Amino acid sequence: MTESRAMVLYVKKTNYIEKASISVNKKKSEAEDMTTFVKNTKRSLELQMLKLRNQLAMTEDISKMPDEVKVKFLFSNLDKDSNSRISVSELSDGLRKVNAGFSFQEGLEQAIKDIAMNDGDGDATLDREEFREYLNKLTMNTGITFQELSEFILMQIIFSEGGNTADEETALKIKNEGIDKVVKNLAEYYNAFNDVRTKDLFEMFDADGDGTINFQEVALGLYKIMGIMSEATKLALDVILLTDADDNRRLNYNEFVRVILHICALEGEDFEPLVSEFVVSMYFAEPIGLEDAPEIGVAVADYNGYKDWVDTFDEAMDVMNVLMYAKMQKLFDLWDVNNDGSISWEEFALGCHKYQQSVDNAAAHDAVVSAYFAMEEYDIDKNQGLEKQEFAKFLVNYAKESNKDVHELIDTLAVISLMRENSEEEERYIKALTATWLRTIKYEESYNKNENDDYSYSVSFKNFASEDDDDEMWA
Repeated sequence: MTESRAMVLYVKKTNYIEKASISVNKKKSEAEDMTTFVKNTKRSLELQMLKLRNQLAMTEDISKMPDEVKVKFLFSNLDKDSNSRISVSELSDGLRKVNAGFSFQEGLEQAIKDIAMNDGDGDATLDREEFREYLNKLTMNTGITFQELSEFILMQIIFSEGGNTADEETALKIKNEGIDKVVKNLAEYYNAFNDVRTKDLFEMFDADGDGTINFQEVALGLYKIMGIMSEATKLALDVILLTDADDNRRLNYNEFVRVILHICALEGEDFEPLVSEFVVSMYFAEPIGLEDAPEIGVAVADYNGYKDWVDTFDEAMDVMNVLMYAKMQKLFDLWDVNNDGSISWEEFALGCHKYQQSVDNAAAHDAVVSAYFAMEEYDIDKNQGLEKQEFAKFLVNYAKESNKDVHELIDTLAVISLMRENSEEEERYIKALTATWLRTIKYEESYNKNENDDYSYSVSFKNFASEDDDDEMWA
């Protein structure tokens, strides 16, 4: 008997034992007398022992299998419909058996990614050769031998009671066409991402070598490929707006790959033939002519103007949303200690210290510095206080900079402001330090006015008390 047939027989035995156990356990639960209950309990234990002996024999035989037989048997266990290919549905089921903590969504996403990265023929499945290569990559990534990996996966697949449920399998069948499309698109992306020609293109577009590509570099690169500046700048605007996922006005390598694939789609061509043409065009392109130089300048100015407008509009909408949030009003009232409708530098520092002390045990001095910079940037009318709209703008931008949800940030600040009190010493210190700095500001304000300069918060930090010189503030 071959190893593969022996494994099939082991699996059949296990399945028969499990079915018999279900039947015996049912009889045990329905037993109407002690004799029947004891009899079926004993039978249930015997079946458990039989199952364990069968599994033990199976693991011993698995360890003796040649690697190729293990691959064949593992492949056949995953290939439920026996079509010699492993689909996303089949692989996700296997992944969830191997990884007991995987949710349905996690198993599906991992299966899509794994097949996309290893699908050489682009059919959104893994044949046996592709599956073997997939296992080889897993071996390298996990740092264990192929024998150890294959035995572990086999045992998990065979013995695990996890995997996709019947309802989940039905859902995957219904969505099969859409899932295949996702796999193919992702496979195309991985192919382009790992292609050395794409990397060469990126380096040629990245004129200043900073590892990112701005609008001007995209437009100039496309001009070298297309030869017509007006078309290059228009396409540059379209693709950078479409692919700049983090909205920082620059493309990293991941985003650049999507630009190239988007251009291929617009041209109705596959990546493979077009990317070589792009590289050749970049190598042999003529320098930008004098007649085209003004056009690229105008295009850059138009792009930056549009992005500035979008950023301003988005920020205004975010500020409006925050102003309408009820807890923001509560937070403003908590920080506006004297209830004059404006948060002063001192009040901001006191509220800020409560938060910083709770989050990272920061010193009071840090809160005063934070308050200074907040006033410098957000006190638009320069009245030495933040009104509600200015305070809301600060919250919106601070949330973005710290990668927090602004509503969750407001909730946290409000709770901390309610629950924590600054000590008398901390309050005295903060009040004294802000008063000292404000005197310096007023002095320089007076000086600037005498020099006919606009009022500014600009203050030389060499005039500010350092933490080392702050002991007198506690007096």
